[in-house]
Amino acid sequence: MSLQNIDLNKYFQLGVLGYPLSHTLSPIIHNYWLQKYQIKGTYNSLEVQTNDLTTFFKDNISKFKGLNVTIPHKINVFEFMDEIDNSAKVIGAINCISINNEGKLVGANTDAAGFMSGLRKFIPEIEFDNSNIMIIGAGGASRAVIYSLLLESVKKISISNRSRDRLKVIGRDFNGVLNPVDWDQKSKEISNADIIINCTSLGMLGNDSLDIDVSSFNENAIVIDLVYNPIETELIKSAKKRGHRVLNGLPMLLHQAALSWKIWFDILPDIDNELLSIIEGKLKI
Repeated sequence: MSLQNIDLNKYFQLGVLGYPLSHTLSPIIHNYWLQKYQIKGTYNSLEVQTNDLTTFFKDNISKFKGLNVTIPHKINVFEFMDEIDNSAKVIGAINCISINNEGKLVGANTDAAGFMSGLRKFIPEIEFDNSNIMIIGAGGASRAVIYSLLLESVKKISISNRSRDRLKVIGRDFNGVLNPVDWDQKSKEISNADIIINCTSLGMLGNDSLDIDVSSFNENAIVIDLVYNPIETELIKSAKKRGHRVLNGLPMLLHQAALSWKIWFDILPDIDNELLSIIEGKLKI
């Protein structure tokens, strides 16, 4: 990896913008890379409430090399951008901001590419040709996943969500390429799916589990749960016990973070075993 484009004498300020941020893992990930590559700088949690965003961008943004953006600001920050990349436009959310040499703010979304990079690293044999894919949830994470799948020319994507209104909105936003499935009718579609992806917070620490009958899954189905705390949700545990190939949300988290570095520094940092061990040590197993 070449660091020749980075001024190693310069001090870089980075951070994650959101509220609240008590559970964010981003500072651990990015400060690990700053130390590993001996880049002077720090990555901090920036707790800013929605009403204070305008003041933050007016008074503080010039200090930063780049920012990550998380809940509840992924949509709120659009108005402050000078440029927005295509992924952020299509997904409807910004999770990475860079400040270019001209001082312009550029909004991007690395979630979609992060999802696909993590998936291909940990399940390299995955094939999308003629696959039936079932997505559970219609929020920001599902939008990123859908966008990444469409870039792979996936043809058959079904989606189910508890809120019918959100299901209609996401169907409209993706120009009718999705097969919307009512929440109480999702079991049949799930049983026919080759790849099942949970994009909801169901199963996350402190939340209810996702109520799905794993025994109905296609025996060769790949099961992906974007939740990463706990590392193994009930869905992952049950699918793993039945012999399914499974993947949690950690690869997406780490790969979208690495892609932020590609935007900020034009390098792709290693996601090594030491970093994985550090992150897993912070999470409930």
